[in-house]
This record gives sequence, structure tokens and C-alpha cells, in this order.
Amino acid sequence: MNNNIRFVVLGDLIADLYYNGTKLIGIDGGSSRFNVIANLAAMKCNAVAIGGCGNDKIGKVILERYTKLGVDTSKIYLRNRDTRAYHLIIDKAMLPKITYECSKISPANYENTWYEDGIENIDYYKTQVTKEDVVVLDKLDAFSLNIINNFECHKALDIGHSNRLEKLSDEHITALKQKISILQLNERVIPYLMQRFKYSDVHDIYDLFQPKLMIITKGREGADFFFENKVIQKKLTNSTKEIDPTGAGDAFLSVFIKEYFHNSSEINEEFIHKTFSKASNLTANVVRHIGARGHIYERTLDKLSLENDEDERE
Repeated sequence: MNNNIRFVVLGDLIADLYYNGTKLIGIDGGSSRFNVIANLAAMKCNAVAIGGCGNDKIGKVILERYTKLGVDTSKIYLRNRDTRAYHLIIDKAMLPKITYECSKISPANYENTWYEDGIENIDYYKTQVTKEDVVVLDKLDAFSLNIINNFECHKALDIGHSNRLEKLSDEHITALKQKISILQLNERVIPYLMQRFKYSDVHDIYDLFQPKLMIITKGREGADFFFENKVIQKKLTNSTKEIDPTGAGDAFLSVFIKEYFHNSSEINEEFIHKTFSKASNLTANVVRHIGARGHIYERTLDKLSLENDEDERE
């Protein structure tokens, strides 16, 4: 068992700003791969963030949150820019189940301070990553392709949307065979891949990538697991009151990443059964809170979103 392995996330920090109408009521870090790292840190794993952060109040808030979680932020440098932020308007009329209106435009001042990924320093990232590290990626685009093809490390990839895939050639995708340790897909991506490559069986998608483990999440229905040309289907047996499903898939993946790399990278039916149970218990907790990381904090975002908390915004 290797408990010292580093789980690494690369790229600029992104903020999630929660609003009630135009009133800012909560600040947290965003982006799926950072959600995975936050969960790994909460599970006392060696979690590291490498990249940039906006040099503003929002950036300082989310940096502090990562540090309190136990994420190593010593390799985060400040940019002379505002923090990139998604603006999430909570529909309180839908309580107890939360829905969001999401935008890169602030509802308070209608400004967009988003900057693009083109300023990422891939060469710097490459000097910071070792062969033993596990790099967590959350989409398949030029940035992720560069890391998968050129970094000597383990990779865990979550593909939750097909829009970035549409911009890649077939050759880009087929070249990823056997380069990913853990690949997680969901029901939005599977039909796209089936249609694009004219597959008639989901096993063909596993053959396309040939990861050590492929996970297909199916929401409340459970998940399917593919490894060594085997498939195990697991159904959810525990029902829970769902308030907000945001971040459930990220938390689910984090458990499998931790258990796989902490247990000598061995996969069998017993591993799937035990890890699925742990991951399902965690996601049941996730969906009872507002925000992808509400389950992690002592003072959760569901409390934050229903109270006037000036301290969180200063």
C-alpha cells in the first residue's frame, strides 16, 4: 500500500460564486478536477495543486479554502488578473432541491473577467510532475492531450461532456489507448462516442481507450466497471434525500482513485464491490449539501447560502 503517492491537479484555480439574485452569498473553488483533489485532500491523501490564481479577494478566499483542506498550494502563483469565476444563481424557490443558473457573467455588474487557458505554462507543469504522481484531468481538450501524451505520470480522466471531444480528430482520441489509468465517463458521453465511432457495444469504448479501469456512471442507477475485458454492473441500493447533485461524480471518482493507487493498482471484483460501497456512501453525503464541496467543510455551503455571512466575502 502506497499512502505517500501525490495526487496532482494542474491549471489555474477557478471560483464558484453563489448568488441569491444579485446578492453574493458564498464563495468556493470550482472545476471538476479541483473537486476531485479537494475530496482526496479531505480523505488525508497527499494532494497538490500546481498553477495560477487571480490576485484578488476571491482568489485569496479559495486559496485559503484549499489550504485548510490540506491541499498543498505552495506551487500556486498569483497572476496579475482577477480570478476566473462561474456565477451560480441559486433558485431558492426550488428548495429543498437546488437548481442553478450558471454563467461566466456576473449578475451584479454584468462583467466577464474570465480569461482563457492559453496562458497556461505547460513546460513549468512538466518540471513539477514526477513519474510516480497521479495527475487528475476533467476534460479531453488540447491541454489534457498534451499532459496525457507528454507527461510521464499516471493519469485519471473524467469526461463529463462531449463538446470538447467534438473538436478533436479521431486520431487524437485513438492515440490515447493504454495511456490512462482510470477513465470515468457518464451517460451523456457514451451515446456520443457510440455514434461517432459507429459502435454497437459499450465494450468497444473500453477497447478504444483500454484504461486500467473504465467507469461509466449512471446517476441513481449506479455504475458499470470495465477492466481486463471484464464488466461489473453495480446498482445503488441506498436512497438519500437529494438537495444538490453537483460534485457527486467528482467525489465518486476520488474514492476510486484513492483506493486504486493506495492498493498497488490491483483491480478485481472484491475491489470494485468494496470501493463502490465507499464511493456510494460519500456521494450520498455530497447530494445532501449545496455545492460540490459542501459536504467537506465544517461550515457547509448550504448554511452559507441561506445566511448573510459578510466574513466569507471580505
